[in-house]
Amino acid sequence: TTYTVSKAIETYQNEYAPAFPYEERPAARPLRTSPLHHRLASQGARFGVRGGWERALWYDRAGNGGEQTLSFRRERNWFATVGEEVRAVRAAVGIMDLPGFTKFMIEGPGAQGYLDRLVCSRLPNLGRIALAYALDHRGRIVSEFTLTRLAPQKFYAIAAAAAECHDDDLLTRALPVDGSVRIERLSERLGTLVLAGPRARDVLGRMTRADLSNKAFPWLMAKTIEIGSAQVLALRVNYVGELGWELHAPTEYLLGIHEAAIRAGVEHGMRPFGLYAMDSLRIDKCYRGWKSDLESGYSPLEASLERFVDLTKPDFVGRAAMLAEVERGPACRFVPLVLDAPGTADAPYCSTVFGGDEAIGIATSGVWSHTLNQSIALAYVRSDLANPGTKLCIDVLGERCPATVGREPLFDPENARLRG
Repeated sequence: TTYTVSKAIETYQNEYAPAFPYEERPAARPLRTSPLHHRLASQGARFGVRGGWERALWYDRAGNGGEQTLSFRRERNWFATVGEEVRAVRAAVGIMDLPGFTKFMIEGPGAQGYLDRLVCSRLPNLGRIALAYALDHRGRIVSEFTLTRLAPQKFYAIAAAAAECHDDDLLTRALPVDGSVRIERLSERLGTLVLAGPRARDVLGRMTRADLSNKAFPWLMAKTIEIGSAQVLALRVNYVGELGWELHAPTEYLLGIHEAAIRAGVEHGMRPFGLYAMDSLRIDKCYRGWKSDLESGYSPLEASLERFVDLTKPDFVGRAAMLAEVERGPACRFVPLVLDAPGTADAPYCSTVFGGDEAIGIATSGVWSHTLNQSIALAYVRSDLANPGTKLCIDVLGERCPATVGREPLFDPENARLRG
């Protein structure tokens, strides 16, 4: 209650203030922190809040960044440093602490049937990982989960930090009344470290005796491995489009695992990276963000996620609406847009996309790609203008900037790095 009241007052106090992108307001912070919080702060981490959790945004390793610059343009004091973090992940390896992932263990004799009805996607096989979407009866996206099948009737579900209460309600309301499914809430009990980059296998190989080869541990597989005294659930998946693992472990072991990673990473040029670098990296791959690129106003077809819909399943929430939409075709499609010129700013959230003089879409993410050296955006545009190569314009701070529809993903289209 105290946190909510403080945030409400802060919002009222800033009612007429400019709403800068990347602004992090201080009221009632910190509320929830990782065991690594003070260690990361000593390394220069600058923090922001996601779902009440403090997360590193970028690392002022030299200690001379000063107060974080607020600007609608790219002239921010952290911009060059974030570029260095991105290049470290793309060229070598990065490490990231991601506290606050929403985490549920779903198990019981009815678990598979329960999830098969709840999500439109095909459930993963034993030991495998799959992205899955829950829909409403209109066929609109209401949640996104990463599902890992740990046993025939046991699933580990991960969602965005901001979705914790939302997804708890969604899962609880759908529970069968016969008690055949149990949900265990693990968001605060398990921490997550991300190792990602071409040298990630080298670093993790110094931390564990587990076989990390492609044959033994391919992309989208999960295994329990030992790191020191800790049993760690290692998921070969990440949000940045590189070879890498998410390491999920009880929070009491997180300091030791992090220390082992730091020692192992020295000779491989490992660098910590934050949310700003992750955003640039994930948009290179056209990975969607929950509550920015994905929300209940759009269907999986409109979000260009039809590969995650299994219409052969006989009964899932929203199936009838999905079949009807397949028949008539989606009104819009989710596409990457590459701005023709770099300009001085990137497309803000909800920027209008134009085809000629007609408003034909809306941008949901905009960022400078430090990998592609271009300003890029993710947007929903009218279906007939969604083909790669189509010339459009996007409103960036009042200026209509020419942009071209790209082919998803913009970076590493064969996923060779993820499979490496």
